[in-house]
Amino acid sequence: MLSQDERDRAARFQSGELRRRWIVAHAAVRSILASYARSEPRSLQFRVGKYGKPELDGASRNISFNLSRTRGMALLAITDTRCVGIDAETVHPDIDIEGISRRFFTRDEADQISALAPDAQVTAFFACWTRKEAFVKATGIGLSLPLNSFRVTVRADQPVRLISLDGDRPERWALLDLSQSGIAAALAVEAPAPPLHHFNFRPTD
Repeated sequence: MLSQDERDRAARFQSGELRRRWIVAHAAVRSILASYARSEPRSLQFRVGKYGKPELDGASRNISFNLSRTRGMALLAITDTRCVGIDAETVHPDIDIEGISRRFFTRDEADQISALAPDAQVTAFFACWTRKEAFVKATGIGLSLPLNSFRVTVRADQPVRLISLDGDRPERWALLDLSQSGIAAALAVEAPAPPLHHFNFRPTD
């Protein structure tokens, strides 16, 4: 099902487990996207955008997608021609929340996170991180857009949204929280937010 380039990339993994996860995730992406493109998985053609974001090429270019993987989970977001980005991270408290927040987030975001109780700090940190990562992936330029050049909501009592964005209107974008137990996840898409449908992928034999 995979292209020669994908097989070559998989072969470069030193870890057999990581290689297996990469193969399964990308084969699943082909299977799922093929159902939207009404084509065979192996016939899909991909290209890489200027900043490295994978895109469908050829007759399926009107479908936008983005993939994020964390441990044993992969999340795939699919829209029409609207830009979309998704990010998922396994939540773990043993990180330097204060140092990373001060280095990468806006001052207001870092201040809000540090003012919370320790458990709430972990939740807010990963909410902020995944929302920002999802947004930069949606724009297609990745970390060429500094994470401190825009601001998102981080507290559990706040609606999920993009608050400010240097040089652009934040209302052009919608953020959605997709977090579940032990996993922080967020989706960014050009507004208005489309109806959100969740599907669990089960490969056919």
